[in-house]
Amino acid sequence: MNFLNNTEQNSIHPNATEYEIQKERYAHINNIQIYYECENAEQPDDRSAILLIHGWTANRLRLHPLYIQLIEAKYPVFRLDLRGHGWSQKEATHDFSFNIMKDDIDKFIQTIIIGKYGFKKVIVIAHSMGGCIAQLLAIEQPTYLEKLVLIATSANWADKPFLKIIYWLFIQYYKSHFWKKYMKKKDGHEPLGLEHFPMWGTKYNTHGRTLFTCFHATIQGLENMRIFDARKLLHNVQVPTLIIVGEKDIDAPLRYSKKIHDLIPNSELVVIPEANHDVVIGKAITAYEHIKNFINS
Repeated sequence: MNFLNNTEQNSIHPNATEYEIQKERYAHINNIQIYYECENAEQPDDRSAILLIHGWTANRLRLHPLYIQLIEAKYPVFRLDLRGHGWSQKEATHDFSFNIMKDDIDKFIQTIIIGKYGFKKVIVIAHSMGGCIAQLLAIEQPTYLEKLVLIATSANWADKPFLKIIYWLFIQYYKSHFWKKYMKKKDGHEPLGLEHFPMWGTKYNTHGRTLFTCFHATIQGLENMRIFDARKLLHNVQVPTLIIVGEKDIDAPLRYSKKIHDLIPNSELVVIPEANHDVVIGKAITAYEHIKNFINS
């Protein structure tokens, strides 16, 4: 385990509202539309493509600092909105399970990253709930997966009996007070800079579309996390894996990442001091340096 003993306070960079979309892209996967963006992908070389996967009630912009850093370093990088999130399809489907999202990711990699753009290998970088989906993908050992980066995630969110009850109560509250609860999240994001959460503001050009996660995807996300348990299967993950967690993460506490590290054979754990669940935003420079070194190793 690599525990950084420093008090570095990274600037929150870059600003999502300064990013202009050059081209909107949609993939038709499992009979729905998945919105995605990519850079440095038009002329594939021997390098692997990088795919960023966001977490619960988030969207592609949650990992925006990392996306820009990878672009500036000339890596071929893709990011997408999971079904029910961001600008991906939210209507005409009610299946937002981890398994179907894992299948979406697998088909997106095979049809878009490999089939359309011509890459042979993929490095998956996933945050929070997205890390659950990435674990399910890696457990199946797809031949295209070269490396895996898991950020602030868990193999079993309700690892203590009382947490299953807490999740159940949380789900009931969300069902009854969906928008009230959703809007309260704005306060938690404010210290990080609302520019990274453009659904709360008016600066980001959404072309009339909302970035908010739909009701069914929000509720099923909680239900999925309540029952998710990949611990008995993580020994099947054979690719090199980097696990990153913030020391002060209360959404995915350090014990979750330690357990994943114990169970994945070829894994490295990095704990970033004074960072919370949004370590890619609050400690953008530190997180990127570890990810870059892992990619290049």
